[in-house]
Amino acid sequence: MYKNAIKGFKVSGQTLPKSSKKRSLFLAALLFILSAAISPVIAKVPASTFIVQSPQNAQQQANKAIQLYRDGKFIEAVAAWKLTANVFLAQGDRLNQAMALSNLSLTYQQLGQWEQASDAIAQSLQILKSQPENKEKLEIQAQTLDVFGSLQREIGQSANALNSWQEAANIYSKINQPLKVAQSKINQTQAMQDLGLYPRACKTLLEVFNKQIEQVTNCQELGQLSRENLTQKLIKFDNESPSLTVAVGLRSLGEVLRLVDQPQQSEIILAKSLNLAEKLQSPQDIAATYLSIGNTAREIAERERVRSIRENYEQKALLSYGEVIKLSPSPMIRQQAQLNQLNFLLKLEQTSATEELWRSLNSQFPNLSPSRSGVYQQINFAQTIINLAQTKKLTLGANSQVPTFDDIDKILIRATEQARSLQDKRAEAYALGNRGGLYELTEATPQTQAEKFTQQALSIVSNFSAPDIAYQFFWQLGRIRKNQENIEDAIAAYTKAYNALQSLRGDLVANNAELQFSFRDRVEPIYRELVDLDLQYAASLNKQLKNDKSQKLLIQARDVIESLQVAELNNFFREACVEGNAKQIDKVDKTAAVIYPIILGDRLEVILSLPNQPLSLHTKQISRPAFEETVENVQRSLLTPDSIVEGFLPEYQQLYNWLIQPLEKELATSKVSNLVFVLDGELRNIPMSILYDGNKYLIEKYPIAVTSGLQLIEPKPLAEINLRALTAGLSQVSKEFTGQFKPLIYVEEELKQIKNSGIPSQPILNAQFTSKEFKKEIGSSGFPIVHLATHGQFSSKAEDTFILAWDSRINVIDFGNLLRNSTLNQGRPIELLVLSACETASGDERAALGLAGVAVRAGARSTLATLWSVEDKSTAKIMGELYRQLEQAKEKKINRAQVLQNSQLSLLKDSKEKQYNHPHYWAPFVLVGNWQ
Repeated sequence: MYKNAIKGFKVSGQTLPKSSKKRSLFLAALLFILSAAISPVIAKVPASTFIVQSPQNAQQQANKAIQLYRDGKFIEAVAAWKLTANVFLAQGDRLNQAMALSNLSLTYQQLGQWEQASDAIAQSLQILKSQPENKEKLEIQAQTLDVFGSLQREIGQSANALNSWQEAANIYSKINQPLKVAQSKINQTQAMQDLGLYPRACKTLLEVFNKQIEQVTNCQELGQLSRENLTQKLIKFDNESPSLTVAVGLRSLGEVLRLVDQPQQSEIILAKSLNLAEKLQSPQDIAATYLSIGNTAREIAERERVRSIRENYEQKALLSYGEVIKLSPSPMIRQQAQLNQLNFLLKLEQTSATEELWRSLNSQFPNLSPSRSGVYQQINFAQTIINLAQTKKLTLGANSQVPTFDDIDKILIRATEQARSLQDKRAEAYALGNRGGLYELTEATPQTQAEKFTQQALSIVSNFSAPDIAYQFFWQLGRIRKNQENIEDAIAAYTKAYNALQSLRGDLVANNAELQFSFRDRVEPIYRELVDLDLQYAASLNKQLKNDKSQKLLIQARDVIESLQVAELNNFFREACVEGNAKQIDKVDKTAAVIYPIILGDRLEVILSLPNQPLSLHTKQISRPAFEETVENVQRSLLTPDSIVEGFLPEYQQLYNWLIQPLEKELATSKVSNLVFVLDGELRNIPMSILYDGNKYLIEKYPIAVTSGLQLIEPKPLAEINLRALTAGLSQVSKEFTGQFKPLIYVEEELKQIKNSGIPSQPILNAQFTSKEFKKEIGSSGFPIVHLATHGQFSSKAEDTFILAWDSRINVIDFGNLLRNSTLNQGRPIELLVLSACETASGDERAALGLAGVAVRAGARSTLATLWSVEDKSTAKIMGELYRQLEQAKEKKINRAQVLQNSQLSLLKDSKEKQYNHPHYWAPFVLVGNWQ
């Protein structure tokens, strides 16, 4: 199908003649951007050029066709464009006939009549091949390529669409039409998004707007702008005449920003796009922008922890979808809004409002002509229902408000057939795979059917590289085999899913935009479920004394849990910036034991890795809720300095009994002197130093460090380093941040103690500690130690993780870039980064991920930081001792973990200021990374 359109059309590449005969019949080139939707989470932006050149006696007919198109009367517009094309043919005006046929194709596309659209564009391109090379021909040729690109994208050929739009842009550039170059670039970004090329799409859009959004070249830089700064930059658009090109380009930029995890910036950009579309009174673009606004509001709502704010954004999303349904002249966009609205209502469990919506959609699907958008709308509808049924929030056919099994099956059968007619293998694989997921849902259905459709989907993707599809359906196959109690084959399928994820190198942002999912719902479970199966099977093999096979499973489980930590960090930064180091920790230091606690649904598993020993596995049966409650109680006690420690020691001891007591004999026999933890889940929010055996804290028995397992940077002993420190801090707070942060009055004492320790230091204090001055100092002197005594916050969101300077918050990405640039300039990494006054975000159960993010992004060999904010007098005291220990490390032959241990014990055993014996004061300090 659509064979003629798919052939493509190459620009001749000939140079323009020095002069060309001007055609008196030139009327005007009218750009008319279309808006259509391709998925429940992304609104497709500009598509195509609506073009007209006509002799005077055909002008009235062409104007009539244009107006019909503008009014959304596409059936009447088809007849008008056919008549216009025939008038030009009768006049022997082949160039304008090609123009009319191109617009006819564009109109057919609005009706979803893809074969007719294909025939019309093929005729137009064929006519243009025979026309003499001049400016008028090239202009129509470029605009026809714009229309062709729109068609290619709609029938699932995004790579070809990108090529067509790039050819169009090259022609516009050749004939000096910069506005149309911009329009073609905006079109290109739609294809880039389809192909997962989000950073490239963002960069291209910012090139289009480089005069308005100055000094910003990529999404990462845009994300670092405050709301105020970004709003200020957008004022420049108000000083220009409203332009549909700008409105559509901004809408596209807003979409990309949402997809690269910048919903706040997306919201601001989309508001400006809506403002321009309303000034232009373009219902189609107003509706398309409301669709984007709804998607962004939903994204913000789903991550917002404050209930009132979350509910406001939920309402905004639903109202925005309602505006689309009310305003859009395009049936496809209306259906997309209905689908998004249904999806969100079901997720909010507001099923009372869904029956009319799903019945309306279900009645429309059979009437859809085969198209990429239509196929994915049907798949998304089905997947929404299947996912909710999988999470037990929905029972198929439970009542009239919910579709039945047969309803969903028919939709997926039709989507599969349409994908095949379009020769869209990705869409066909998705449709078949989701049909397998549907059959997986019910025990009444033979699992052989679920397995059959899943295998068919995997068979299709095996013919081309599609790890983003393969991992989802290998995971599904693993679940099916697990339900069949075929554990070995289940592990094999899960392992293939895991390997496919690894081949994506953590760049989980760049997955198929039609089927977006959250990391925690659709990625993390694969790692955890594979680890669960590995450990269960390893335990059963141990009982059968099949130790070699068991060891392979334990090694895989360890590698997978470490890879999960890397994947979490890549998701945290929304880019694949973390690479695993092939060197295993237990081969780095023969004196270190590495402990991997793994929290599963019904038990706690602990893998112990000792030098030159096989891995050992220890299991404690405990429900996750009970485990979480204990950890929360421990964390609460640590945050309260006036709590009575004795009242919480039983819970500290409970954690010890779960994590360490089963390992005691092996640790004692191996004679290791350092404990290194690769922590999982909520355990990252508490320090391991407080574990209590009934007599001593763990820190009294061992030096302790934490690592992500794979992120060791050329481990180097402390004794080999010539120590010098750059120290910076805030004992005062600038006017801009007064009320948000309190002064740290003992910071000057802290920096003074460092200076008196014997380690040379360069202090930057208060108003001197600006982001600019810090950048200058860090980049010029190559200090092995960087010590920051200032407010900071670790959060599970990169945008909320920052270090406070006098004049600004330095976010984690900017901060990491500063330190990495220092490493590149000096040719050696920072040995020790100390953050002595930071804290994890309140109420954020995954906040410690921000600490790991800072440590990794900074590129320091070791990071010493605090999990909660501590009275800064005790911090000054422990930091003074830390630097005295560092200065003596070479002489005493002690490593970094021992330096921290000795410093913490100085407070724990302080007989003069006994209040500091409380773990609130000495326990928050954790060493991340290299402990040597």
